[in-house]
Amino acid sequence: MKCDVNGLAGCTGKVQINGFRKLMILLLALISCVFVACSNSEVAGGSSDDAGIYAVKNLDVAGVSQKGPFVTGSVVSVQGVDCKTFELTDEKFTGNVKSDKGDFAIDGVNLKSSCALFEVTGYYLNEVTGKESSDKLSLKALTDLSVRKTVNVNLLTHLEYERLKHLVTVEKMDFAAAKAQAEREVLTSFDIANNVDEFENLNIFEKGDGNAALLAVSVLMQADADVAKLEERTNEVSSAIAKNGLWDDDETKSEVAEWVATAKENGQIEKIRQNLEGLNYASEIPAFETYVERFGESLTRESFLNPQVQYDSIVDNRDGQVYKTVKIGEQVWMAQNLNYADDVKMPELKGNMWCYDNNPEKCSLMGRLYTWNVAKDSLCPDGYRLPDTTSWNTLIAVAGGVAKAAAVLKSQFGWDALDGTNDYGFSAVADGEWYRSGSFDSEGLKAYIWSSAEYSEASENAAYAIYFGNDGTVSVKKFPKNNGFSVRCLKN
Repeated sequence: MKCDVNGLAGCTGKVQINGFRKLMILLLALISCVFVACSNSEVAGGSSDDAGIYAVKNLDVAGVSQKGPFVTGSVVSVQGVDCKTFELTDEKFTGNVKSDKGDFAIDGVNLKSSCALFEVTGYYLNEVTGKESSDKLSLKALTDLSVRKTVNVNLLTHLEYERLKHLVTVEKMDFAAAKAQAEREVLTSFDIANNVDEFENLNIFEKGDGNAALLAVSVLMQADADVAKLEERTNEVSSAIAKNGLWDDDETKSEVAEWVATAKENGQIEKIRQNLEGLNYASEIPAFETYVERFGESLTRESFLNPQVQYDSIVDNRDGQVYKTVKIGEQVWMAQNLNYADDVKMPELKGNMWCYDNNPEKCSLMGRLYTWNVAKDSLCPDGYRLPDTTSWNTLIAVAGGVAKAAAVLKSQFGWDALDGTNDYGFSAVADGEWYRSGSFDSEGLKAYIWSSAEYSEASENAAYAIYFGNDGTVSVKKFPKNNGFSVRCLKN
């Protein structure tokens, strides 16, 4: 029996059968190697076009958990998630934060799907106050473990969670594309350009624009809130973004922006940097201030208005400034405080008008403060006048009387206590006063707006103004003429 030396052709009998058997064994061995290689490898670093094809086996994961940093002992969990339905599996692994830097590690993670939900619960360092939080906070991060072994949990990962879930389960986007879109939309909501690394990579104790953006958002959401208020605020923002990719809650945005303006003035922003640098966790804290201040600049005069009210507008031909107007009963009011300042055309304005705290930004937001003597002298735009006491009392009556008027005439934010509902769109702002002794007082607490009426007793040098108190009251009272109050003009 002979064989062709070039192959199996021409082989007969037992030799041919044995050659075929060897070929089959070789093919089966090759196929087995492929499957063994796939099944024995960890997912991280693998190449899958659809998150969740490969299981996670014996994966060691680590990261940092930060609002400010979560403290030692905070609980961290990793739970499996179906990458398409977002249903949680029964696979759950837990660990603890190892130090006050917020770092954690969980070893031997085994999941049927490569998508996983990380959650941390515990106390954290409040970067605004520099103290440990009074209550526990929980933050989430949803990630694909087929492409990473390090997962940081922070406020940005938490804010994107509901939007990511919506894009995958409702709009049927694949996980990677949905995550990229959700991250972009969260950043846009805070006026941050989309040049930031994936949220799970960010760390407030490292340099870089992305880390600065994370710290800025953490500061903005915290502001002056306690843990309960922070949770409420983050849930509201997360839910708003989840619906359509927009944080469209102007009231909350304005509230935060107002805090930024105040924190910038009183040195709180600088204090936050000092609080973090004092921990000695980083050689350099990222430049978060740029993003915080940019967000603060988003607060405008229009932010105090009620978006549910129909406004008209007028132009002050003297300086081109535009003011919103609103009809309440039979009266047409300016819905914003006057900000006229041309002391060339009106020399009497010199020394008789102020921006609160001598800060021009306050004039842009809330108008100017004037003494009564200049307020009464044709200060209003053409076609408008300074209201008398009868006009103010008519407004109070239309708005429900003294018991109700304050609440429905005050702006919806900006009051340290008892914000209004602004039902009528009048938008009274708590801009305080310039006191005749030379100091500013009561911003966030009170509003004073001049009337044209002079008090009858000349010896008192007084005139009437409408007064919104910090106790929910409104009244027309007499005040010294040389105090600096706001001006609202009424259509003739």
